[in-house]
Amino acid sequence: MNIEQLEYVIEVAKRGNITKAAESLHVSHSGVSQAISNLEAELGIPIFIRSRSGTKCTEQGEKVLQLSYEIMNKVTELRELGKRAAEVQRSLSITGSPLFFSTFLPEALHTFRKKNPDIQIEIDANITDSIIEKVKNSEKDIGFILGSEETLKEITGFVHTQILYKINLMVTVSKHSPLAKMDVVTPKDMLKYPLVIRNERASRKTWNDIFANYGPGQILFYTNIDDVTKNVIANNLAIGFFTDLMKHDPLVTRGDICLIPYHDPIQMPTYYLICIQAKNKYTSILEKEFIKCTSDTLENYLVKNT
Repeated sequence: MNIEQLEYVIEVAKRGNITKAAESLHVSHSGVSQAISNLEAELGIPIFIRSRSGTKCTEQGEKVLQLSYEIMNKVTELRELGKRAAEVQRSLSITGSPLFFSTFLPEALHTFRKKNPDIQIEIDANITDSIIEKVKNSEKDIGFILGSEETLKEITGFVHTQILYKINLMVTVSKHSPLAKMDVVTPKDMLKYPLVIRNERASRKTWNDIFANYGPGQILFYTNIDDVTKNVIANNLAIGFFTDLMKHDPLVTRGDICLIPYHDPIQMPTYYLICIQAKNKYTSILEKEFIKCTSDTLENYLVKNT
């Protein structure tokens, strides 16, 4: 067994085809095929099922693939330790839901940059589907999404996932709204008022479930721009959902917006803040350091002023 064989396993699984993997690796088709056959013979198990439609991992092959990633991550760490500082990864690309950028992520970025002033960081805010696609295709190093159990099941086949936090869904209303004095708000309470809805998968699913269970609502508009949503709510033009992460927002601390716990007696949604990374690339020391910094910042953010 050698490192080259593990690299071949990863690339074939990624491409779903030995020919495409060989082209990507700049080696011959026969070289890749023979290396994998030798590894299968050594381990005594089939790693791939080969057919005219492509190459797919067997159940045992999935375990080999996962271990190959883990081994190659360690190899990458060793290689990085052996490099001069100037040769180590000097850039980081991050994509995430606006929810992250409007709460704790800027603080995490600031803390990380203080420790790594020479690192070039590229960031963009996007919708969940685009974030997943960019990370899956290795266009971005790290992604941050809001997702459900269903989301986790859907994406674990092609990205690594790490749950950062289980959120508490909050109904967000103006201080002038009659709902502002309530201890808990239900779907029936919310459907009496115009609604502003985040235009992405998790939010749309939550509202579709509410409409299915309780009847249609008055939708003012859909948007992913948090500042627009907050200003509309602060001016008592609509109500909506945010998470408990919004508790440190200036509009909340000043009292212009009130956050009230949400309760649905029929179908209470559960959502998580999730960090994702592609399975077809190796996690660098720099990426691990940033994720640790983000997790620590989130923990401090949650307990601040409580």
